[in-house]
Amino acid sequence: MSKEERILKDQANLRRSLSRSIQTLRRTINANIGQWGKEKPKFMTLTFRENVLDHEIANAEFREFIKRLSYKLFKKQSGLKYTCVVERQARGAIHYHVLFYNLPYIKQEELVKVWENGKEQRGVRINAIEDIDNVGAYVVKYIEKDIQALKDGFDTKTGKSAKEKNKKLFFQSRGLIKPEERSMTEEELKEFESKLIDDKATVFEATHDNEFVGKMTYKQIKKRE
Repeated sequence: MSKEERILKDQANLRRSLSRSIQTLRRTINANIGQWGKEKPKFMTLTFRENVLDHEIANAEFREFIKRLSYKLFKKQSGLKYTCVVERQARGAIHYHVLFYNLPYIKQEELVKVWENGKEQRGVRINAIEDIDNVGAYVVKYIEKDIQALKDGFDTKTGKSAKEKNKKLFFQSRGLIKPEERSMTEEELKEFESKLIDDKATVFEATHDNEFVGKMTYKQIKKRE
């Protein structure tokens, strides 16, 4: 295999890997909504006042924030269930969009104190998620530009490899519910759908070609009330 062929193959593998990662991210988010107690899911944006560009520094700050917040709420350094996506602004600055599945009420000023931890002024925005059917797509939209840039083979703002950046586009807490997969015939699928959904229950539907099984249709539905 020539060097050019190897590059093309690596790019194709990266595009497939990114597509699988984002599909898994959407599905995992939707599988965990409403599954962690009575608390409504909450969407939080964390920003730095300084123009933080280094992923290692920013991620270390985020991890410490999660530990401090968990300890404040649960008296231990774990307990929060969340999905976090990393967005990079045009100037390269890093900030975080975090979907919490079990975050109890906490005053805004208390959140800011936990995030700042006595350091420079930082920003926190938070709101409960209501009346959004496809929460997974809502969260993933914040990294769509980075995903497309990687698929197109653009260089990352940090100069690091696309593969390394892919690992840092999002991360999640341990112990989240994994989407359940079942194999069934077409007749079994029709029966399954008839029991759970009605004609207005489809939230999202897409069809694409798969190199292994051919045409695939992905459909997200809401359970019948």
